[in-house]
Amino acid sequence: MPLTIALAAVALVKNIREGCELYKQAKESFVEIKETYDQAAGIAQEVHGFLGPIIAFFKGKSKPAKPPPVAARSKNKSKYVAVDETKIKADIVKHISEFFTLQEKLAAKIRLEEEQSKTVYDPDQNHNIAAMNRVLALQQMSELEVEIREIMVYQTPGMGALYSEVFKMREVIAEEQEKARLKQEATKRQEAWQLRQEERNLQAKLAAVVVTTLFLLYLWLWLLLINRWGKT
Repeated sequence: MPLTIALAAVALVKNIREGCELYKQAKESFVEIKETYDQAAGIAQEVHGFLGPIIAFFKGKSKPAKPPPVAARSKNKSKYVAVDETKIKADIVKHISEFFTLQEKLAAKIRLEEEQSKTVYDPDQNHNIAAMNRVLALQQMSELEVEIREIMVYQTPGMGALYSEVFKMREVIAEEQEKARLKQEATKRQEAWQLRQEERNLQAKLAAVVVTTLFLLYLWLWLLLINRWGKT
């Protein structure tokens, strides 16, 4: 059912929204932590720069400070470890790809129903319900596509470029797939036409054989009748 596909797409858009929220929160938390750490480090450097000469005057020449241990340095760095943006973006792209797949399934389903409606008579089909399901499913998918754009472009800083790249590539692939589909359908129509031609040729040959057989039978009966007349 087209509406079933649309409902599955709603769940995917929810996952995309949650992924973008996670990306935005992680980026904001990282920036906030890094700025706080940089501010504290800057204040410490200013204080040390002001008091350093005074302390050195009273203590004399001090020994060069030893570099902090590796563990300590790594501990300081862990205060602002960068977020794994690649994984978050990969998950979002995965959900978008699944959304595109559902769009293609919906389009294929509607095309199939249209073809069946043209060639197969279904006395039990409710035309109003079938039309409503198609319209509602298409409207839902269109609204979800707009929602994805709003989430990524306007609500999540840093995701606009990814959205543009993904949807641009999607248009390229969709155009290629549409050409492949049309070519495949043309090939099927050509094969069907050739099959019908072969059937017509076979029927014509069979008709010719039947006509020839009937003619020969008629001729044989006529000759047989003339022969009997000659004997009488």
